[in-house]
Amino acid sequence: MSVPFAFVPRQISRSTKVQGAGPSKTPSVVPQQRARSPSPPSDSEDGSEALGSVTTDKDKKGKRRAVDTHTHGTSEDIAALTLLALSDYRIWSDADLRSKLDECLNIGDTSAAGFVPINYLIRRPPLRGFLSVEPSEVEVVKALRAYANEVLEVRMLVSAPSSSVWYGTGKTSRKKDVGGYEVRRKDWEKLLDHPLRNLSSEQWDERTLYMECVPTQYRSLAGIARFTQALLPTLPSSLPSSIHVQNVTLPSHYLDKPGDIPKCRGYALVTFSTTEQRDVLLRDWPWKRRPYDATGHGTLEVKEAQRFGFRTIPKMRWDQLNEEYVAYRQQLIDKAFEANKHASSTSRPDIPSETDVPSHVRPKDEDLPIRALASPPPGGAPKTTTASPYPYGCLVFVRNIHPETNKTTLKALFAKAFEDKGKSTGLDYVDFNKGMDSCYLRLASPHHTSILTEHFTRHPTAQVNGLDDTGRAPGENEQTIKMELIEGKREALYWKNIPEKVRRQAVEKALQAEQSINVCGPNILMLSSTATTRAGRKRKR
Repeated sequence: MSVPFAFVPRQISRSTKVQGAGPSKTPSVVPQQRARSPSPPSDSEDGSEALGSVTTDKDKKGKRRAVDTHTHGTSEDIAALTLLALSDYRIWSDADLRSKLDECLNIGDTSAAGFVPINYLIRRPPLRGFLSVEPSEVEVVKALRAYANEVLEVRMLVSAPSSSVWYGTGKTSRKKDVGGYEVRRKDWEKLLDHPLRNLSSEQWDERTLYMECVPTQYRSLAGIARFTQALLPTLPSSLPSSIHVQNVTLPSHYLDKPGDIPKCRGYALVTFSTTEQRDVLLRDWPWKRRPYDATGHGTLEVKEAQRFGFRTIPKMRWDQLNEEYVAYRQQLIDKAFEANKHASSTSRPDIPSETDVPSHVRPKDEDLPIRALASPPPGGAPKTTTASPYPYGCLVFVRNIHPETNKTTLKALFAKAFEDKGKSTGLDYVDFNKGMDSCYLRLASPHHTSILTEHFTRHPTAQVNGLDDTGRAPGENEQTIKMELIEGKREALYWKNIPEKVRRQAVEKALQAEQSINVCGPNILMLSSTATTRAGRKRKR
């Protein structure tokens, strides 16, 4: 028989099923599906081979062309990240890579010295975590041969590399390890005694600059490396390293959680192999931007950098600016705290200040607001009416909360003041910004405000952690939650920044609460407030 034995049973089985099923109008459906599968081609002359060729041509005209375009950009990113993974800075900072590479360089066989398994690089940063999809070994090999052939050389082994050097004692279970591709730098003979390996962290900082306003299309770890390389002029071949961009660091954002992979927001720290390379970019792209010239000549990267206002400064100067910013922010916080403290002691002349109260009548905690213990004088505070721009006496400023908390936790924590009295919560809104140790509370009515402040005055509470929604008695080194009723100009200034629609709703809630107190007493107030809140939620739905 001319047909191979492996395909005979399938041909017989296929023909038997077609005959048993009766005459079919589409006998070629099964051969078409078999032609698209990755099985070896057969010698049968049933036309499946021709159908397969037609399908391939169709793919080239449609989907495959789009895939090739996407693969082009991804391959450049893979090559850029691989260069960063094998840079002198990475070898200097990564102890595991450095020790295994030294062991590999000291072997007697020069043909295998300095080669690193590609799957070892895939499992580690920067290749891991900074690509949308983890590449295979074959994809990495194609990218290196296309975009990094002058710096790196790639080879394929028939067997897997030695597990004692790169994988430990056990065998790897990754399916993509099959193939045994390895890569090494073409200057591998100089890696053991390379001058950049003996640099200190201060010397690396001298080779680092901070850049911001990176064009949008380059806002990734690999994109910044390629963008920076394109901005560098033609450099002499006598440089100490063939990899010019040694490292790219994305500074973490204040909203990032510990352990999160930082996202590129248009700024980065870039390390070069020499200070001369850093100085070139500092000279060409100074911190004080130059006027943008739309008719200027240059490469695409240069035009985009000019359009986005790209600029750079040395890392040491960037560190100084960071320290100045942190000090200035702390200074503003201290000033605001002192202003709030001064306003709380001078806004009500009828209430004695803390220094005027004899020591034998002061609370145990001297920082407790004494004003919360005193009842407001009759006619002292303005009364909320339908014409009021905002509800009076419904704003409380809270200090010493945990900076890692959230609005949901704070709402549950402050609701304890109303639960102790067997009533529903009168907390209307928690105005809190993440990372701060203070917030504003908007209450449904002045009666709710007095209940809240009185509870936390008589029951000192500390928030132990960010998710603590119950609180506990403060310890020696724990700060007590402080509450302060905001009135007067500070109250008007706060409500001025609130939308008018929200202010009107707050006034309506306060009027309904006062009406409930006058008619049914304070016990019915909480039910009215809860019903109003539920009705508002139904209207939103």
